[in-house]
Amino acid sequence: MSFKDNFVPLVDHDTTGAGASTVEPKEEGHAEIIADCTDSVAVCGSSARLIRQNWQVRRYGGETLAKSPRIALITNDNLGNFAVATPLMQMLRTRHGGSLHYFGGTRVAELAKASELLTASYPLHGTDPRTTAYYLSDQTYDLVVNVEQTPWAKAAASILAGQDTFVCGPCIGPDGRGDMAFPEDERGALWVDPEWASPTLTNTYPILDSGWIAEIFCRLAYLDGPIPAYRIPIEPVAGDVPEVLVATAASLPDKLWPVDKWIELAKRLAARGSSVGLLGAKPADQGRYWRGADQESRLINSGVHDLRGHFTLPQVVGAISKAKLVVTLDNGILHLACSTRTPTVGLFREGIHRLWAPPVRNLSVLHPMAGDSVCSIDVDLVAECAEKLL
Repeated sequence: MSFKDNFVPLVDHDTTGAGASTVEPKEEGHAEIIADCTDSVAVCGSSARLIRQNWQVRRYGGETLAKSPRIALITNDNLGNFAVATPLMQMLRTRHGGSLHYFGGTRVAELAKASELLTASYPLHGTDPRTTAYYLSDQTYDLVVNVEQTPWAKAAASILAGQDTFVCGPCIGPDGRGDMAFPEDERGALWVDPEWASPTLTNTYPILDSGWIAEIFCRLAYLDGPIPAYRIPIEPVAGDVPEVLVATAASLPDKLWPVDKWIELAKRLAARGSSVGLLGAKPADQGRYWRGADQESRLINSGVHDLRGHFTLPQVVGAISKAKLVVTLDNGILHLACSTRTPTVGLFREGIHRLWAPPVRNLSVLHPMAGDSVCSIDVDLVAECAEKLL
């Protein structure tokens, strides 16, 4: 099987409505890369591989970029990570102009492809690493911004960084033996600080007006000014949706609320005449990435409408916009809901709400007392909050 058989192209987002195009690899493999490079080349078998010597990758410190720059943005591919990156996308485009290529993953590909903020996108997470490494090495950028700490994201940032590229965020060093050092300034200290959820974060770092992760990302990229609201693609859905939409699965077990409490909440809402629907990925995928999916069948059996996998991600935003209320854990659905005006009740871990709860008017944050888990949040409290918003 050839490389081209497995190739996942960078999707060029067509804003004219004429259709998307893709950048295909050259039939000659690496030949064109080698011809344009003065660095030494090592040939192994039938493949030529570049050995980049004296590569001048530079830490970004707020410098003005070249006219119409090419910018790459790397994030995790959870829905929440995409959402909190949309203010960063807006501020990068406003300050620098040029093109913005997004490297997220297969789970957020629908949102990335539909986003008017992005020039192109590539599913970094979810594509096999060899295919991706080959492809990334053929890209060049003026600025690479990485807001993800995983080893693969760091490696991708390094591969995308060409001659004289500025890099902002975690990145493998030019010799591949360790991480690239952060700047010796306030932002560099913030990058390596493990206590982003600290209640004193804004005191420690005066560049921050809040502890919200979306603002942190923008300030780390040397972007000043008001933080824009979420800007997430939306597609209207036909027909009615349940009055209340709930999302009960999450990426970590300590984010979960017991299914018995979800069932009790649904019964109370039904008793007051409100229909309830369950949002989430289709059941076949739900258990691969999220916790709590194995208990959702009990909630469906209690009379909740099963909407899992019924919508595309932009349609999920459209469905939320038609609902009267969303009740959800700290998960991707919460962030999609916060891009709308629909009242939303969010159940957070104590402390984490300071970092991940968007500062929007339609979000009511509930969290346990210090030292307690999300499981301890009383169903009476959630039901009371929900009923007040209906």
